[in-house]
Amino acid sequence: MSETDDRLVPRRRVRRAVAWTVSVAVAAGAVFWMSGGWDAWRHDAALDSACEGDLAAGELRALLGGAEVTTSGGPGERAWWCRVRGADDEDGRVRLDLSVRRAGSPAAGVEADREDAPLGHGWTGSFGFSPDGDAEDRGEARVTVMLDCGTEPGDGLVASVSTRIDRADFSRAVERDRLTAVLTGTAVSYARRTGCEAAPGRPVKNVGMSVTSWDHRPFAEVSGSCAGVLDAATAARWGVRTAVETVPGPKPVEGCALGGTAGTPLYGFTAFYGPFLGLKGMEQRDDARLVGAHRDGRYMLAASCPGAGGKAVYEVASRTGAGHTSVLALDHPGLRAALRRFAEKSAKAHGCGVPTASSAVSGN
Repeated sequence: MSETDDRLVPRRRVRRAVAWTVSVAVAAGAVFWMSGGWDAWRHDAALDSACEGDLAAGELRALLGGAEVTTSGGPGERAWWCRVRGADDEDGRVRLDLSVRRAGSPAAGVEADREDAPLGHGWTGSFGFSPDGDAEDRGEARVTVMLDCGTEPGDGLVASVSTRIDRADFSRAVERDRLTAVLTGTAVSYARRTGCEAAPGRPVKNVGMSVTSWDHRPFAEVSGSCAGVLDAATAARWGVRTAVETVPGPKPVEGCALGGTAGTPLYGFTAFYGPFLGLKGMEQRDDARLVGAHRDGRYMLAASCPGAGGKAVYEVASRTGAGHTSVLALDHPGLRAALRRFAEKSAKAHGCGVPTASSAVSGN
């Protein structure tokens, strides 16, 4: 073989190798396309840019476990919103409705309850899921979180998600954590894009579930939202034997329910923060409703709070007043003192001022 032939041999081998590589690549591409890989890649890319890029796509994938969904969203009249939808024979129905709004705007469409579990881990938020629901409702839940953008009252954001996922079971802590991560990740992304310098909390682990009247415990064992509200002697005198409470942790709406021997409701304490004053029409109440001895055993205090908390209202309502029977006369001074202890503990957790009976509560 000549020297020229010797030079051609490697070139021919290279050409054959290149041709083989191209053929393999084309074949692999065809397999990728035929197997649905292209659609999956395109779906993932769409999630990464969904809802102006704020949707926490990675956290959503972890929650949905590969279910394919469609998304839509963007600025709305009152709030930024993001909608996730999906339905098929294998995964069932998927519905997530997320929203983020300024804390000073009305809370229409945003849900929170005093019996919801706090998120903890540096977040002011709550998770709503009742373990007493039917089996087909185990994929329904709601999460709410408040973010401070500054120290001025009302300077913050309120984000929420309500969901129905047929394949999910939010009685499992891991799925509650995943749904919470979708909301917190989305809210923080929106905050950063819009110039809100919110300090995010830590990843949420083992978030709890809502409590119900069936979850009452002996009053002597309280350690959460009811702790320190009432001393043992007063509790005995009032006939308080049980309590329904959540674990400690700041939430948009907080509560403590005191009851009789079988959990019969006697007294309810509730704290409302920021836009959640509107849940009970509290933004319409003036100072006159905050003072004086009310025959029905209802008293309120108010406080000013930094950031998303804005204004807070603390209320005690007696279940032994009109429409109920009790062998005890209402202890009005005791009720006011118990409310003050409940309010001061809650206000401290939110970084609010000292609750008073003379703070105006109209607006935020």
